[in-house]
Amino acid sequence: MLKKQAQVIITILFLLDLTIIGTCWNIAYFVRFYWANVSYSLFGFDIPYAAVIPEFSEYFKATFVIMFFAAFCFTYAKMYNPKRISRYKAEFRSILKANIFLFVILTGTTFYYREFSYSRVQSLYFLLFSVISLTIFRAIVRSILSYLRSKGKNLRRVLIIGNRLTALKFLKKVFENRQIGYVVVGYVGIEENRQMMTDYLGTYDKITQIIEKQEVDQVFIALDANQQSDLQIINSQLAEQMVDLNIVPDIYHTLNINPEILDLDGMPIIALRQSSVEGWNRILKRSFDLFGALVAIILLLPFWIIIPILIKIFSPGPIFYMQERMGLDGRSFNMLKFRSMHVDAERQTGAVWAKKNDDRRTPLGAFLRETSLDEIPQFFNVLSGSMSLVGPRPERPVFIKEFRKSIPNYMLRHKMKAGITGWAQVNGWRGNTSLEKRIECDIYYLTHWSIGFDIRIIIKTFFTGIKNPNAY
Repeated sequence: MLKKQAQVIITILFLLDLTIIGTCWNIAYFVRFYWANVSYSLFGFDIPYAAVIPEFSEYFKATFVIMFFAAFCFTYAKMYNPKRISRYKAEFRSILKANIFLFVILTGTTFYYREFSYSRVQSLYFLLFSVISLTIFRAIVRSILSYLRSKGKNLRRVLIIGNRLTALKFLKKVFENRQIGYVVVGYVGIEENRQMMTDYLGTYDKITQIIEKQEVDQVFIALDANQQSDLQIINSQLAEQMVDLNIVPDIYHTLNINPEILDLDGMPIIALRQSSVEGWNRILKRSFDLFGALVAIILLLPFWIIIPILIKIFSPGPIFYMQERMGLDGRSFNMLKFRSMHVDAERQTGAVWAKKNDDRRTPLGAFLRETSLDEIPQFFNVLSGSMSLVGPRPERPVFIKEFRKSIPNYMLRHKMKAGITGWAQVNGWRGNTSLEKRIECDIYYLTHWSIGFDIRIIIKTFFTGIKNPNAY
């Protein structure tokens, strides 16, 4: 019954999407030739005034061709795959992908169609309106479905197979996202686990009877890696069942960053550790770094004059100090700083962490380190590409040899380019503080990265990260 209802909903959604597309195509005509028929410049391109207004009937007749192509593009972009547990961002990507594909098809078709010349500006308006309209429409649909589920409608009865960490994590996620409309009827496993926050319904050999008795719609197999041998009896119980079957992979024992399902000639592969700064994100972050570093170097110009003079006054020796650090993918680079310690400060001690009241510092150096002014030259590291404005703070390779053995997941911080400031630093984990907390913050940054997050960290740096009592 639920599957039939879902098919009806998808059909209605499909027809409404096509109606929106057709409407946007015709609205774009009136915007181009009547409501906004003026000359203006947009992103360096001149949009001319339309002196000749074509007949609306020509555009109206094309509506049905547009809707035909749109039907193909929407299906291609998987806009009608189950969206119950997907996020708004994923749905927006599908909408954007479908509309860009549709725009390319229309551009190519109108190029070869010579009986009538369609306006390119009108097509751009159409692309803009359709993306915005479909996004708003889908958001409204999601809100309506969420409301209905809160009232006990459009629910799915779910059975969990598993009773350990993976099953427990999945159960918590379901309870934290009740708007998706999953009603957990219980779980099955070799034995009862009182940590599971739902009913224990029995062992694996009872699965068939449990599904029929509980009227289960979907089954989620959530076994830990050491329970995979249980799959044989589970498969035999599910072989003749018509319920939707899902597998929750055991990735909780392995820290995952930006997990993604890949396809190798039909074989699914789960990629667990991938940098989130790839493709367009890499270009975006690099552009942001270049712009920010150039602005910072210009704004800090007085310090480039005053600090070198003071360094020479307080201590003989070079103005700058280069130190080997480890960056992206474990590659070493030379990090640039204003010199804050005496020349050859580590000749007798070797590589050691700075400590409070460290006598290796020059009188000026103590102030520079406490106020982070010694870090200013690192903006040139950003320009060269060895560092970023925001990211995990780079550490010396000699220390990393020890940390990688004693601190779990330490090396994961090198999946992102090292930064002048970072999430750990603005939260107080700087200098001689907990390395475990620092790594926890670094990994949080890796898994939640966005340009907006970078901007937030930079702003917070001005209030909490520049002067720090733990900066020695």
